Amino acid sequence: MNNPSTIIDIALVIVLVISVVRAYIDGFFTAIIRLIGSLGSLFGGLYVASNYSQLIFDKLLRNSLITRSYSYLEQTARNIDIETALSQIIGRWPQEFVNNILEKTADSLSAILTPTMESAVFLVDEFIAPIIVACIGVVLFIVCFIAIRLVCGTLAKIFKTVNKVPLLGTANKLAGGIAGIAIGGINIILSSFLFSIIVIITGDGLAQFNSQVLAGSQILAFTGIVNPFLP
Repeated sequence: MNNPSTIIDIALVIVLVISVVRAYIDGFFTAIIRLIGSLGSLFGGLYVASNYSQLIFDKLLRNSLITRSYSYLEQTARNIDIETALSQIIGRWPQEFVNNILEKTADSLSAILTPTMESAVFLVDEFIAPIIVACIGVVLFIVCFIAIRLVCGTLAKIFKTVNKVPLLGTANKLAGGIAGIAIGGINIILSSFLFSIIVIITGDGLAQFNSQVLAGSQILAFTGIVNPFLP
């Protein structure tokens, strides 16, 4: 029971149960709107994050980071470790992203860190951009997710009045409980997004809540297909 991964699995089962109970209480029509809100927030957030993260980076950050990188390389005027250069240019970063990027590169990275504009562009595009674009994607996903959920939450409250109609209200609740199973599955996926975002924000530095703990969860293993933030 002291295994953090097991605790996460238990928490996700509780999320499923609560989702079913809540959907029964709310009724089918309200539950469906909440389901649409969950799916809309999930896929809407993913769409916005995947299509606009790179654009925001290119328009707002890329040129300034290239200038900063060139200035840093020019000041050092010598070969330097890639992780040291990254820490000096962008400060604190999610370590898991950095490790994934470095593992994919077999060449000697220090050789490219010469005080030239070409080296600065390569450093930004190949190493800094993936880290920052991922973080921008997290922010965009959260903003879009909250906006869509607020709109659907308002509509759901309106349709909850159907439960007060005799007979129809009872059938509405039973159908809502069945729909709650699907809602619970979506909520588990959304929880996996929340967990992985916490890991990213904390730089994978929490002892009891890190990428290794998430990887050990049996339930989160099923959400990896749709969650690009999971390690």
